[in-house]
Amino acid sequence: MRLNRKFMKFVNRVTVKIIFALLFLCSVCLTAQLFAAENEAGALFQKGLNQAREKEYRDAAKTFLDAKQLADGVTMKGKALKEAMLNFRRAKLYGEEFKCIETLLGSYSAQIDYAEMVNREYAIGDMYFKGHRDPAFWSFRWVPWLTEPDKTLKIYLKAIERGPFSPQAPKVKLRVACLYIDDGKIDKALILLRNLIKNHPDSEITKFAYLELANALFQLAEKGDGDGKYNREATQLLEEFAKKYPKAPERDWVEKTLLKTKDIAAERLYTMAKFYYRIGRTEPAERYLSDVLIKYPDTVAVDNSEEMLTSIDKEFVPTGFRPELKSRIQKFSEIPLPEEDSPIMVTPQGSGGKWLLPVRDLGIGPKNITVKQLNKQPKE
Repeated sequence: MRLNRKFMKFVNRVTVKIIFALLFLCSVCLTAQLFAAENEAGALFQKGLNQAREKEYRDAAKTFLDAKQLADGVTMKGKALKEAMLNFRRAKLYGEEFKCIETLLGSYSAQIDYAEMVNREYAIGDMYFKGHRDPAFWSFRWVPWLTEPDKTLKIYLKAIERGPFSPQAPKVKLRVACLYIDDGKIDKALILLRNLIKNHPDSEITKFAYLELANALFQLAEKGDGDGKYNREATQLLEEFAKKYPKAPERDWVEKTLLKTKDIAAERLYTMAKFYYRIGRTEPAERYLSDVLIKYPDTVAVDNSEEMLTSIDKEFVPTGFRPELKSRIQKFSEIPLPEEDSPIMVTPQGSGGKWLLPVRDLGIGPKNITVKQLNKQPKE
């Protein structure tokens, strides 16, 4: 028994020593691998710098990304990623630059100027909005239609998420809302426009957010509003716009649209009255018809409402006075096309065919002569 115990103690001591030796060997191997990887990352970083000096910006950016993958330290990774971002920018691969910026903002924010990076995201979104697209194949980048898909919406949404109160945010929110409307995503557009009006009340862009939101709600109300929620919100927005921007050139459209929202509200009440009248419940029908006459006396539904109310209540006497029904058609100012100088002199009348071809004006005669003056027949 004593021999067995001694033997077991010996085995345990040997096993512990072996385990510690293996752990030491593993740590040495791992350290060596990390050291080798760090050296390789440094070599790739230097290679990327050399490629950038040779103006091989795309290749340099990819080399820096490889260096970032091999690097072990956070500082080295962030430094390599920043260099990749700058070289993608030099190569005009702004979509790839945006990916680098997003990684920097998400994982290496301590090594960058956060506000500067967010502003750059807004700038890249502006370039995509104006038509920029990264080439789908670098070898065929000279072919204009071989491009990657449009990333405008994705970039703008990330920029808004990162900097919702940046100076560029109101303009971008309005643009994104319009893109949503064009794409048929009305609900998302409404949320964004409401957010713009609420969070940026003093911005110059807010004026257009009022108009876009009111117009979208009005069109929804025209198609069928159910409980009238969209129409009420559109009316409220238009009234707020009229008070906030009394001298706006869109004032005429706002006033005409307000009249149309009242028409929708009155027509909704009249429709409900027709329903109750059809099923024989005259009391609620009278109530809805009275609301039309009292609340919306200047709408197109008044005549029909009076006629139905007269058939229900024989003692009802239509009022003798009613506000004038204003025009719902928007007016547009007529601006004539301005007269322009023409590089071709008009053939004079009565020249007897002397001028067979139009004469090009060489600009050596009297200045500021308009087409109208050239066309005038000379006095005899």
